[in-house]
Formats: sequence, structure tokens, C-alpha cells
Amino acid sequence: MKFLTFITAILFTINLNQCTGSKTPEAHSIQWLNSIDSALVTARKLNRPIMIDFMALWCPPCKAMEDSTFNQPAVIEKSHQFVTLRIDVDNQPDVAVKYNGNARKYGGVGIPNLLFLSPDNEKIKHVIGFHNADQLIAVMDSALQQFSEPQ
Repeated sequence: MKFLTFITAILFTINLNQCTGSKTPEAHSIQWLNSIDSALVTARKLNRPIMIDFMALWCPPCKAMEDSTFNQPAVIEKSHQFVTLRIDVDNQPDVAVKYNGNARKYGGVGIPNLLFLSPDNEKIKHVIGFHNADQLIAVMDSALQQFSEPQ
């Protein structure tokens, strides 16, 4: 009987999601790549700029951005105009060094650290430190503007 109740609850949830148009959890978060090579290939294919989030799991401001900025609907929506890449500076130090995205403890400029690149791997914009949703959207808009301007 418990199994039947369980199945009924699942079917009800599925039906409710279909009726309300609920999307998968992935649609409610930024979809981060974790390879600079994949990001560059995708950016060239889609002709979109790349937004790189250099971060570390131990970094309190990085965690704050994850918890209060990157999860905001307006930021998630704006992120669809970019190829989004997340680099953990501890796991990919070579990429962090190459793009000056290292934490201060490694001799870099600090994290969180957002770098915007063209599909040709040219720097568009680089900002350091915590940004709330409104601030990040302004930075993203500026990067998009610079990307779309003729060189």
C-alpha cells in the first residue's frame, strides 16, 4: 500500500510540473563549464563572450557570490548571453596563473575574480571581488557592450 501511495505521489508531482511548466533545476542555475578549451570552442561556435569565475571552495566572498548573486534569476538569465566557465584556482592553477585569476595566497590579484574574454581569447573586462546581483549585471552588460563594439 505504501508503494502505491508513493507511485501516486510521484505521478501527481510529474503531472503538476507539466501543468505548471516547471523546469528542471538546471534551468534555475548557471550552467558552468570547467574547461577553458571547451569554453573557447563553444564561444567561437556561438559567437558569445566567455565569463570566467575564478574561485575557490575555501573563499568566503566566493561562497557569498554563489549563495546570493549567481542564483538570482536576472543573473542566470543574463548568463545565457555568455559561455560560462568556472575555474577553481586550487584544481586548475595553470589556468588561473595564465589568466591572472589566482587568489592572493598564490600571488595573484584575488578572488572572486571575473574575467570576460572574446571567443578569440582576448580580454574584454576583468573585475575582482564580491559583486551583488545588480553590480554583476552592470558588469555583464558592460562586457556585452564592449564585445559588440567594432574593434
